Amino acid sequence: MRVRIDEIPESGRILRFHWDEDRLRQFVPPGDPFNLKLLRPVNVVLNFNRHPDHIRITGKIEGSLGVTCHRCLGRFVLLLNEPVDIYLVADARAPKAEEKELVRDELAHEFFDGEVVEVDQLVAEQIFLALPVKVLCSDDCKGLCPGCGANLNEEACRCKAGGRQSPFAKLKLIKTGLRESTE
Repeated sequence: MRVRIDEIPESGRILRFHWDEDRLRQFVPPGDPFNLKLLRPVNVVLNFNRHPDHIRITGKIEGSLGVTCHRCLGRFVLLLNEPVDIYLVADARAPKAEEKELVRDELAHEFFDGEVVEVDQLVAEQIFLALPVKVLCSDDCKGLCPGCGANLNEEACRCKAGGRQSPFAKLKLIKTGLRESTE
């Protein structure tokens, strides 16, 4: 979906639409580590306001995503309730190549061609930015046992008690061997 800047009236323009699984799939890279699934369509409400030097887009993106926990590999629901507040500035007003440092206010700006706003790209960016770096089903997720693979949130470890040695057990043998040889 595209919005032409010259079609935005002075009073602004409001877009309300739903995103389905097919639209999301267009932006999800192959081998997605989050294993994203839309549990219901994402509701998007965006207000476009045109100013002399920028376009301001405010609104909200709401929905629920089915994701995979990075620790226990369990599926769970991640609620999406993201406010949107973006300033779009035409590429012609972008900082020059010789400028090295951005001012804090410039971090809220995005650049576009000055004529058309790619709404689908903008919504996809907001959804991906809302995802945490490490997706966990809960803060106290115990993860998987490295030995037997049991989900420690749901069951006890199936490894044999005492059957696994510490990776430092060999060092302990060397240390006791050294003591005996020096005595």
